[in-house]
Amino acid sequence: MLATGVMAGFGFFFWLISARLFSTEDIGLATTLISVMNIIALLSLIGFDSAFVRFLPNSDKRNDHLNTGLILVGATALVLAFLFIVFVPEISPRISFIGENLPIALAFIFFCVMSALNILTDSVFLADRQTKFTLIINTAFSVLKMVLPFAFIGWGALGVFTAAAIAQTVGFVLSIVVMMRKFDYRPQFIISNNILKLVRQYCLGNYIAVILNLLPIALLPIIITNNLGPEQAAYYYIVMMIANLLYVIPQATTKSLFAEGSNNEGTLRTNVGKSVRNISILLIPAIAVLILGGKYILGIFGEDYSTGGLTLLYFIAIAAIPVSGYSIFYALLRIKKGLNGLIITNIFYAGSIIGLSYALLPMGLVGIGIAWLFGNVVASVVSCLMTTQGKR
Repeated sequence: MLATGVMAGFGFFFWLISARLFSTEDIGLATTLISVMNIIALLSLIGFDSAFVRFLPNSDKRNDHLNTGLILVGATALVLAFLFIVFVPEISPRISFIGENLPIALAFIFFCVMSALNILTDSVFLADRQTKFTLIINTAFSVLKMVLPFAFIGWGALGVFTAAAIAQTVGFVLSIVVMMRKFDYRPQFIISNNILKLVRQYCLGNYIAVILNLLPIALLPIIITNNLGPEQAAYYYIVMMIANLLYVIPQATTKSLFAEGSNNEGTLRTNVGKSVRNISILLIPAIAVLILGGKYILGIFGEDYSTGGLTLLYFIAIAAIPVSGYSIFYALLRIKKGLNGLIITNIFYAGSIIGLSYALLPMGLVGIGIAWLFGNVVASVVSCLMTTQGKR
């Protein structure tokens, strides 16, 4: 939780600095670029992040596991980033400039690959219950990320994007160094058929669930940019960045629940109880702070952010409650390998948020907030039903 919180906290200051150095339009376009990079990175994981946590603790072929995952994830990120560059004029015309210049296009593809691999290495430390290294690495590249915007003043949206992307790359390099020195990892160009047979079904089910889960996060910045404009996209992204400080509580807690459950299912009931208590103790005061002080927090970024994003922040903050329920049941389904439940839950989650967002676009960001809250309530209820059904 601390490792994730450090990254989110420094991310807050990164955007605070960037908002002061760059125009609102630049921030809007940069947030769209960074969102796309992060989505490509997450889609490129092809289920190996979950497979590492679920299978590495009991594996006697760790290096084969790691090399197979790293190679396939890196290759997938390369392909997806290239395809995005090719089709960016149709997907999001406002950021099509990244495909019009070869060096920029190549840099975008490279950073997408680095971002995907950086996320994947976090799963290695989580699987081994050595997240102290995640904390150290996240702190190192987050501090660097906060300083980098000053180096790219005058680059516009590309400057903000480059600063964030370089930090991700540094994080991956540090992770590989730690894995080699502390975990006896030996990089090799190996794709093990035995490993693929072991994790194939689990990876596929989780990957489908992840794609569905990411659809709202992937599409909302593009929907907002294309229909409401870059300025509204900037307000949305800053609000979601602040909300991520709140969502750290359930998400980090349930990541630990997933890791502990994968190592020892016998303690699952006890750990679920601990997770619920910890989330409740930390989350309720945090929600109150955001609701009561949201205007002043957004005002730090500028008066226009406070005016444009405050109501959205209220909806996003309240949504932390169903997000918590959804996160707990999601972790249980992954531990129990309830792949059908994961997929069904995320169909309802993605469909309700995206469908309602389009329906409520005339309401602007308020409509997006309503859709986000409603979608997470639906996901929480459906995931609970899927978990209960699995027990039967």
